[in-house]
Amino acid sequence: MERGRNNEEEKEEDVAVSAQQRGGGCNYGDALYWDARYLEEGGAAFDWYQRYAALRPFVRKFVPTSSRVLMVGCGSALMSEDMVKDGYVEIMNIDVSSIVIEMMRRKYVSVRQLKYMQMDVRDMSFFSDESFDCVIDKGTLDSLMCGPDAPLSAAQMIQEMNRQVNLILLAQSHSI
Repeated sequence: MERGRNNEEEKEEDVAVSAQQRGGGCNYGDALYWDARYLEEGGAAFDWYQRYAALRPFVRKFVPTSSRVLMVGCGSALMSEDMVKDGYVEIMNIDVSSIVIEMMRRKYVSVRQLKYMQMDVRDMSFFSDESFDCVIDKGTLDSLMCGPDAPLSAAQMIQEMNRQVNLILLAQSHSI
């Protein structure tokens, strides 16, 4: 008996099929993949893995609300919005996709606690060392591990995140 699929599984399969039709498999480490995906989704919110409510106990335990937070690979997730509703006052969101960054800038133009910048997590040289108190990643590391030169990409990401802060929270599919 075949297990029933939920809407998220169907959406993932549709995106994978669409990417393959464009001439290759999904390369979650590629900005062009994400630009195409966000255009297809039309700016709909999507949280990988867990929503903030599930992660809140961990975040609140280790990250004071006054912290300067860097959210890497923010995508169209609601986590930063939910953190602002929970009292966080400074969240810089970065993503490799210029499409999603522009969508999120427009969506949150009146929320002064949220800033958005297109940036590759493997090169955050725009920021000086220790610019943030905490870096949060919910899925970017997994995405990079699906791309070419995965070990090098992952090492670059971790090195850049470590340069920014002393506290890194990873909420990956395999760890928290």
